[in-house]
Amino acid sequence: MFRRKPDLPPDLHPAWWSFVDCAEVIEAGRRVLLGTLPTGRVEPAPIGAGTDAVRRSIADARAWMPGWRLDELEQDWQECVDALDAAEKALDDVDHVAASTDELEELLTILQDVIDPLDTFADAEREWRRRWRPPKERADVG
Repeated sequence: MFRRKPDLPPDLHPAWWSFVDCAEVIEAGRRVLLGTLPTGRVEPAPIGAGTDAVRRSIADARAWMPGWRLDELEQDWQECVDALDAAEKALDDVDHVAASTDELEELLTILQDVIDPLDTFADAEREWRRRWRPPKERADVG
């Protein structure tokens, strides 16, 4: 017989929403970056617009990271910090490769060094959901 996961305790709701803010801003930056890739006959935005979007997303996520640091999720939290560092470091390489080649395959390869580490946020979300049932909506504040 399956036991129902416990609801996220109310005192952890702010941490959950800080995590959600981090994950959403990271995903938005990734979408902008991937949107700069050429597809079909549409002229994409410059890759620099995508790398700038990811840099802003990483900065925003870093501001929210302390809000979801919990003992129960310390390993996941640290892996997300490390992922932000790795993705940010790879952005300069993406800019360099984009400026030096028109080869899509080469660009896709280097983009993986930005995109792949950020998948860590999806792993962290799975861990949140493995432990608790998070709230579906933010509670009205004040």
